[in-house]
Amino acid sequence: MSVFESDGFLSEEISEFEAPAAEQYGEKLELASDANRQAHTLIYSIQIHNEHLPDILLATILARQAAAFQSFYLLLRKGLFYQSQILLRNIAENMFTIGASRKDPEFPGKFVLSEEVTRKKSLDALVRDETSRGNTVDQEVLDLIATLEAKIEQEGITTYRTERIAQIAELSSYYDTLYRLTSISVHTSSRGLDSALETDDDGAITAVTYEPIFDGLDMYLDYGISMMLYSLHEIASHFERPVDEIEALQARNQELAGPTN
Repeated sequence: MSVFESDGFLSEEISEFEAPAAEQYGEKLELASDANRQAHTLIYSIQIHNEHLPDILLATILARQAAAFQSFYLLLRKGLFYQSQILLRNIAENMFTIGASRKDPEFPGKFVLSEEVTRKKSLDALVRDETSRGNTVDQEVLDLIATLEAKIEQEGITTYRTERIAQIAELSSYYDTLYRLTSISVHTSSRGLDSALETDDDGAITAVTYEPIFDGLDMYLDYGISMMLYSLHEIASHFERPVDEIEALQARNQELAGPTN
């Protein structure tokens, strides 16, 4: 059997670490599995109108949300604590977009158009790189940039920062707490890297920490399940699908999370 010391999180031994954690968080992991099943029930039951942008946007995000939630679940169960937080942040971003689409009927169209700004920035970066190398930039690329620039100016297209999307969705509390908290795991920073070091009583570094982490997962499971169920409820409501079972899972999550969630 491959061991953690030689193969890390890809080792067969990792299953021996998972078992106690699965027992410790059994009820919440079961609830997460039930939420995942609800996601798949919804994915394969909705009817999408090909020319209705909100339908297309929400259905697409639903598929991405389901995959992100499963990835979060798998990483958390294997003790990849910080890596699972990266997925949790992605789940939050998807949820904000879902919520904003439901709160503001004009948001889906504006959100899709905002990609034109991103597209132009990418092309601008390509031009700068080619120019710095002394290469000639294709005229078609320059023409496309000019066309995009004119469209952006004429139609008043703007980009959306994540914080603004959360505000439109009326989910700023998630942005101010969970989203900011998980940024430490997403970005490389001295504060975030401190967690990878072991020190003695005098503060001297004694070793690098590299092991599965299963302590303190409750809050992250609570948030992950809550955001997934919110997403499912909003999308099911949009497509006029039943929400009774989703609401029952939301009630269970509130009971398991306690009064602070």
